[in-house]
Amino acid sequence: MEKKNNLKTLTTVLSQYYQDNDRQKLNQLTQLLQNDTIKNPSDPFMRHYYLMSLSTLYHLDFLVASIDDQNELIDYFFNISYWQFYDLCLLANVVNMIHVERITPYIFDILKQYATNNMPTASVETVSKILINALETSIIPKKDDFTRYLLDKIKKYKFNTDDFKFQTWLLFWTGVFENNNNKVRHAYSIATYLHQNITLKNFDKFLTITQTPSPFFEDTKKDTPKS
Repeated sequence: MEKKNNLKTLTTVLSQYYQDNDRQKLNQLTQLLQNDTIKNPSDPFMRHYYLMSLSTLYHLDFLVASIDDQNELIDYFFNISYWQFYDLCLLANVVNMIHVERITPYIFDILKQYATNNMPTASVETVSKILINALETSIIPKKDDFTRYLLDKIKKYKFNTDDFKFQTWLLFWTGVFENNNNKVRHAYSIATYLHQNITLKNFDKFLTITQTPSPFFEDTKKDTPKS
């Protein structure tokens, strides 16, 4: 129970620091966790907490981890036969700093587990985060083959069709990937209707990062009367 509580607390803090773009606090937390790791070299959870914090820091600039850190995480995921809540949380919080091609088999395993098991709600929410982060991590550097693969798998397994937030993010990233303004506009409309202000802020940020033109610009042009 203590491990789960510590994990929940850490992920909440990391998410807040990331949304606030607070590099100072992220740097301080990462250094603190690294020091704890050095003091407790036999504690794998402490090491994972450090890597999760490091990944959140890297996420601000869309950096990937060193090959050694990636290999360490891949070795851990390789030995998982049944994905439990802790394992899912770890992947959700480090997926952005691993080359997306390397996580393909693990995402497939997780979706198969989702389809064949009665996965707890908390785990489904965490898988949602994994999938959305993986889409982001593939679309921004234009890893089109992986993006196509992942979108096909999500559709095949009918993943989390009742979760409006997940479906809104899925619609947004699909629209960006397909250069489909209608889908992007629809995602904005849903997020606006549900008062998801943080989601809307992130949509704006990712359109800028991916150099995607405003999906509303065409409407403005069409609505302007000709002289």
